[in-house]
Amino acid sequence: MGDFMLFSENEMDNIKREMSKLKGKVVLKLFTDFKTNEDGTRFRKCMACGGTYELLKTLEDLSDGKLKIEEISTEENEEEAKKFNVTKIPAILFVDENDKEIIRYLAQPVGSEFVPFLNSIQYFSGVRPYYTDQILTHLKKIGKSNMKIFITPTCPYCPATVPVLTLFALVSKGKISAEVIDVNLNPELGMKYQVQGVPMTVINEKEVIHGMFTPQDLLEKLVGSKDRDFGGIYA
Repeated sequence: MGDFMLFSENEMDNIKREMSKLKGKVVLKLFTDFKTNEDGTRFRKCMACGGTYELLKTLEDLSDGKLKIEEISTEENEEEAKKFNVTKIPAILFVDENDKEIIRYLAQPVGSEFVPFLNSIQYFSGVRPYYTDQILTHLKKIGKSNMKIFITPTCPYCPATVPVLTLFALVSKGKISAEVIDVNLNPELGMKYQVQGVPMTVINEKEVIHGMFTPQDLLEKLVGSKDRDFGGIYA
C-alpha cells in the first residue's frame, strides 16, 4: 500500500462513518492493466493503478458490504474496455444499473480530492444532495452534455469545484456526464486541452471555465442562458 494510503485509526473511523451513510449498494468499475499470475495474484505495471486499487478496496472493506469494487483488466478484458471506451488507466467509472456511465475519474482520489470522491459515492448511493431540486427543474432545458474538469491532487480550489460537476452528472442520471482528469497522470490530455492552470472545466468541448465556479455558473453554461437561476441563495 502506498504511503498516501496509510490511513490512521482515526481516519479509518471517519471513513467508516462516512461509508455508513450510503443508502443503496454501489458498484464502481476500476480499469487497470492487471495480469493474473498462475497463483491467482494480480500484477499491475501501471504504478498509479496499484495505489488506486488499494484505496478503493479499503473503502470497500469499510463499507459494510455497501460498496463493491469491480476491477477490470484492459489487458485481459479488452471487450469491456472497448465497450466503455477506456483508453487511459487507472479509470474509475460510476456506472448505473443500465450500464450507463455517469462519472469517470481519470485521477487517484487522494489528497484533497479524497473527501469529494467520498461525497460522490454517497450521492451515487441515493443520498440526496442539497440542490437536487434546482438542477432537476432545469434539466429539461439542458441537452445531452459532457463536462471535463482538469485537476491536480494539491490544487486548493479543486475540492470545492469537483463536487459541483459530479452532482450535476449524478442528479441528471447521466444526461450530463462528468470526467475528473488529473493532469499529472494524463499530461497528454492536459496538452490537448491546453490546460495552463487548475481547475479548468471544458463543457461540450467548446465552453471553458477557468478556476472555481458556482452551480449557477455551471447551469448558465449548460443551458446557455443567464435567466435560469437557483434563486438568491446561490447568486
